[in-house]
Amino acid sequence: MSQRLYRISDEQLPHVLTHLAQAGGTSRSVETWRQDRMTALLLGRSDATSSPTAVMPISQRRVQIAPGRSINAGWISSNQFASRMGLRRQTRSTAGDWPELLPELDALLVVRRDEPSLAARWYAQTGFHDVLNIRCLYLDMEQPPAGGGSRYHVQVCSVADLPRWQEQMLAVYREVYANSGGAVTRDVTFWQPALSNHFYREHYQFQVIGLWSDAGMESTAAPNATLMGYAVVGWSGWHSKRPRMDILELATRQWDTAVAQELIQTASQLAWSKQVRQVRAVISVHDPYRGHLARTGFVDRWGYIMAAKWLHPQRYLDALAERLPPEIAGLNVQLSAAGEVDLTLRVGSPTGQAIRVQADARTITRLLLNRVEVSAAVQDGTLLASDSPDRDFARLSHAFPWTPWVFHMADYI
Repeated sequence: MSQRLYRISDEQLPHVLTHLAQAGGTSRSVETWRQDRMTALLLGRSDATSSPTAVMPISQRRVQIAPGRSINAGWISSNQFASRMGLRRQTRSTAGDWPELLPELDALLVVRRDEPSLAARWYAQTGFHDVLNIRCLYLDMEQPPAGGGSRYHVQVCSVADLPRWQEQMLAVYREVYANSGGAVTRDVTFWQPALSNHFYREHYQFQVIGLWSDAGMESTAAPNATLMGYAVVGWSGWHSKRPRMDILELATRQWDTAVAQELIQTASQLAWSKQVRQVRAVISVHDPYRGHLARTGFVDRWGYIMAAKWLHPQRYLDALAERLPPEIAGLNVQLSAAGEVDLTLRVGSPTGQAIRVQADARTITRLLLNRVEVSAAVQDGTLLASDSPDRDFARLSHAFPWTPWVFHMADYI
């Protein structure tokens, strides 16, 4: 019987979880699978009740790509299609079937090591393009971190106690990241379920460090208490040969670096108290705290790449056209890349022939995700168009404004 590509059914979930566990990946439970809205593409025999040959697990998430814009993204992890050498050629040929099998997803995202590899080559061959550089910064401590006085009241919260913090956490988060893209969208109920059902919950002890106004107060329940900043941290001490404290998310009101310094210092002290001598922050190159972490002693050692592949780009453009502001009305652009189906953005009721804008597939992927600075791309020839007035490129810039993306390790699967 020949192998085929198909999507997981509820009846197959036990087979898939067993298969993934036997393959040596981090164990998943039915609970965490469903909490993270997982699905999977499977390669196997026509008898879909048997154990699959290979699995591509996908988490369904709402990801903000720019202020007021988000997509339904499939976040790939533990992808055997790319990691199993003997199956790379066979699974590479299935990429054309993914849009039909995943109709509810706009695009796929994956985070991988920033280094040449056969897996990286597989992603490139199946149409993934880099959209964000992510760096791993480390602080190695040889002596206890310095203490000091604080203007604020320090509290460490467990995941179970998070509901009473979340409203203020959301306010702080939005002050820093509202104008960014790249992260899973947050709401007032985001953190407690995300951490309590996290894929890595068996490997991390999650806690949240908060700095609250009024250093003399007794409790964050005080009516005038204000959260000035927070850090989500994960301690991997008990199961790892090299225990580490990870700063998984960091935010302070008004990007206050003094508050950030106190949070980093408190995280380092908490790590030291647990006999952990290394603190890590995994952040994007656009992270507002990157420079401050470097000045604090964190060393940039290596990184990841976030790559994206559009599944339904024309559908996204059609929906976007209905939400764009009136000043862009009349824009009629055809986006062309060699070997790809042309895409069209028509805003309002344009008249005349569409302007044909040519670019490579990587640039088109990044443009739709607000990762291209249009005027710079026109100047350097990355975007090409013949006989196009400057006002059309100005409107294209308004349609796809470049947006800094951030990365939070709390989202990582």
